[in-house]
Amino acid sequence: MNIFIYISAFIFLIMVITAVHEAGHFFVARFFKVKILDFSIGMGKSIKSWKDKSDTEFNLRILPIGGFVRMLGEEDKNENLIDSFSSKHYYQKTLILLAGPLANFLLAILLFTGLNIYGNTTISSMAGQISKDSPAFFAGIKENDLILEIDSSPVISRSDAQMVLARRLGETGKINFVLLSNGQKKVAVITINEWLQGEEPSDLLYYIGINVPIEPIIGKVLPESPADISGLQAYDKILSVNGVDISSWSEIKSQINLNLGLPSNFYIERGASKENFSITPSRSETEKNNWVIGIVASNTILEKARINQSYGLFGALEKASSQTFNTIIDSFTFLYKMIIGYVSPKNLGGPVMIGQFAGDSIIYGGLYSFLLLLCFVSIGLGVINLVPIPILDGGQIVILTIEKIKGSPISPKVLDFTYRFGISAVILLMIFAFVNDISRIGFS
Repeated sequence: MNIFIYISAFIFLIMVITAVHEAGHFFVARFFKVKILDFSIGMGKSIKSWKDKSDTEFNLRILPIGGFVRMLGEEDKNENLIDSFSSKHYYQKTLILLAGPLANFLLAILLFTGLNIYGNTTISSMAGQISKDSPAFFAGIKENDLILEIDSSPVISRSDAQMVLARRLGETGKINFVLLSNGQKKVAVITINEWLQGEEPSDLLYYIGINVPIEPIIGKVLPESPADISGLQAYDKILSVNGVDISSWSEIKSQINLNLGLPSNFYIERGASKENFSITPSRSETEKNNWVIGIVASNTILEKARINQSYGLFGALEKASSQTFNTIIDSFTFLYKMIIGYVSPKNLGGPVMIGQFAGDSIIYGGLYSFLLLLCFVSIGLGVINLVPIPILDGGQIVILTIEKIKGSPISPKVLDFTYRFGISAVILLMIFAFVNDISRIGFS
């Protein structure tokens, strides 16, 4: 069942953002009175075809990857026909080519706006447990500190922090934090050196030692462990240990260790009832001077670390525009760092990864998460198409610009070479991304 959801989600996502991209080219070309010969979604053999009153053929093709708009005079450069692409002014042709990526960016802004109005509960920038001897630990960041800024960029949620930290991947220098700690602002500085070069990081806050703040709720009790023998169960919420109130999962461990292996009194909430348990811990086999009872966290986010973000129309639109712009800039920065080796190319994903993310977003996050993913993939498609590779929109604009500066067309031989190079580059990129996908799921 899940594989069906993954495939369906991928096809729907790709077809939507492709249709929007090609519609951008289509409508701007029509605005400048360019005749459209073919508007296709997908590649390969046509499985559904129809024509409109302007004699444009619309095709739904069998392979749900990519699409294209074919215009009169786009290939034969017949400037004698007033409704051909090649007969138009430089600025008109440039706007037609830019319209595809801009349509993708506009889609992201519209969806972001709707999502911002609807609102969503997310994880705040509150620090959870600080890993011992981590960069955050040595910088003086404490559990329950609220991150206000990173490198002068405002931070409200954990995802905000991840986006800002991602800009520093591969770099050497200092990351500056402004935090709210016990009602007072403080500054923390983390020094980085070629930070995470060649790696595939996911949770960047975790990499510097800042864990997610989670509720003291048991997710699993290990068989034959002290907790199991004493009668603790999954979903029990630990209220106190040895009379000390527990507000987060990390506090459990510290209270057990303070008792130096002696029996500890656990006061727990189980459904509508509350009970006491006396548990004698065993010494940890992996961590010296640590005691364990054999419980695993449920990873339920701490109630006080959850925030609901929603906006009015204008606030939502302003935030959506900022989200889209920052994602565009971050995407170009990411590509640049990948080229110069600051970021591992293994982070590049293809159709399998997109399909997995799309499916997971529906299965675990619902429609909100799926639409959020659609925003980012739409922006990604727009960014990729602006890369100056000859067969992409960005490459076409570069060719038009060179011809404008020269005052004459580029020779057919040079064009043929550039197109062959462009096709080869795109195919190699797709193969590389697909190999990355396969390696992620363990088939390589």
